[in-house]
Amino acid sequence: MDDITLAGNDKEEIERIKQALNKTFKIKDLGDLRCFFGLEIARSKKGIMMNQWKHALKLLTDVGLLACKLALTPIDNHTKLSFTGSVPFTDVQA
Repeated sequence: MDDITLAGNDKEEIERIKQALNKTFKIKDLGDLRCFFGLEIARSKKGIMMNQWKHALKLLTDVGLLACKLALTPIDNHTKLSFTGSVPFTDVQA
C-alpha cells in the first residue's frame, strides 16, 4: 500500500509534513479524505458524517443476503456523538 492519510487540527503543520515528504518521495495530494478502508467520509457545516453503506452492500451481495429484511439496531441512527455533552447509554438491549 502506498497511500497515507494525514489528520490534525493544524493546517500549517500538515502542509509542512507534506512538503517534507515530497522532498523524499513523489507525493500527490488527493485533497480531503473521502474514503478510508471502506469507511466513507462526508463533511458539512454540521460536522463529519461517516458510513459504510457501500461496504455493507458488498458484504450482503457476497453472501446472498441483499434482499434480507431489515432489523432494528441498538442505537438511534440520529444520535450525535461528541467528546462532551453526551449521556452514556443505559440499556443498549432495549
